Amino acid sequence: MNRRDPRMAVFGTPGHRRTRLLQAALRRRRLGRAAVFDYGTALSERRPMPPFDDGAPYAVKLDAPSSDARLDVALIRRGRACLGLDPETPLDIEAGELAQRHAWHAGFADLLHGIARDCEAAVPVRWLNPPGDVLDMCDKWRCQQTLANAGVDVPPLLGLVDGYAHLQHLLDLHGCDQVFVKARYGSAAAGVVAYRRHRDGREIAQTTTECVVDHGGIRLFNRLAPLRYGERARIAMLIDALAAQGCYAEAWVPKPRAAGSPRHHFDLRVIAFAGEPRQRVARIAGTPMTNLHLGNRREDPATLLDAETMHRVETTVRAAARTFSGSASIGFDLIPTRDRCVVLEANAFGDFVQHARWQGADACDDQAAWVARERVADGLDAVAQIAPRRAQA
Repeated sequence: MNRRDPRMAVFGTPGHRRTRLLQAALRRRRLGRAAVFDYGTALSERRPMPPFDDGAPYAVKLDAPSSDARLDVALIRRGRACLGLDPETPLDIEAGELAQRHAWHAGFADLLHGIARDCEAAVPVRWLNPPGDVLDMCDKWRCQQTLANAGVDVPPLLGLVDGYAHLQHLLDLHGCDQVFVKARYGSAAAGVVAYRRHRDGREIAQTTTECVVDHGGIRLFNRLAPLRYGERARIAMLIDALAAQGCYAEAWVPKPRAAGSPRHHFDLRVIAFAGEPRQRVARIAGTPMTNLHLGNRREDPATLLDAETMHRVETTVRAAARTFSGSASIGFDLIPTRDRCVVLEANAFGDFVQHARWQGADACDDQAAWVARERVADGLDAVAQIAPRRAQA
């Protein structure tokens, strides 16, 4: 093994830009290349492959699975088997389709647990983010409950949604007419619906999820262009289809206006590393969904927030990061106001924000520095290093 080998393994998608950027950061530190293992290959084996053969400690990153229909089908089949459902049921899933996310999550969980067992049986492992934390953050409902129970400010949670009729019941129960309905196991705005009802009976749903009637069934597809539904029947169809895969409702917390951009508002993505707020970007949009991949505008938060508000953001990020104390790298989506900072989401794969830097470093640079500290020659332990810094925060 090369003396510069970083002794790092990445499970994810070989060749993806996420992986290439991390490899580049490792090279900048003259650490060599990380070993990269494909989730799809791990699924095709009878058991997750043991990637190590020398017994030396390794740093391991569990990266985001690719948006690939074949991988989705494989994870869904595995998940259906874990849930006691027929894994051989015909699955006609297209690219960008939101389908059987409850089974997808169960399959991904089983895969990560298998990878963890094999890795930990082979070598001492230092996880960038441990499998348990990754899976908890991939379950948005559980994640928000965890944050709320830790005292982190999150939007009021109305509950899991069984369907459109049940959503109306929850709205009546909580005296609320504006909510976000979110896929429990969604990502990147997939399965997110900004819903508003009016006293005159009008209803409006804004979403990036298209509801398609196909051979008598309902299929959901992620779209880059936001859609607006105003017909009750169509909205009910959408909510019912999301509920079949698992979704929940939370109160719609207004986002602050973006100065100089009429009818636009913003929220923040802040990447925490080792419990500290690092890279950050404001996401400005004219629709309720602010995700940058939808073509929304980015801005330096310092141009939109005063020092007091920024301090509140940083304090909130530290508190939220302590909730997942075993994880080094987490992306947080937040709504900052003058008197509070609300955490919308904790994302285990939220480090992929291109061109976002803090003190000259991007998220991959932070991870490469972490790997350097984990080199076997140094005999360092990530948790031991991270904990004191958190205790001082």
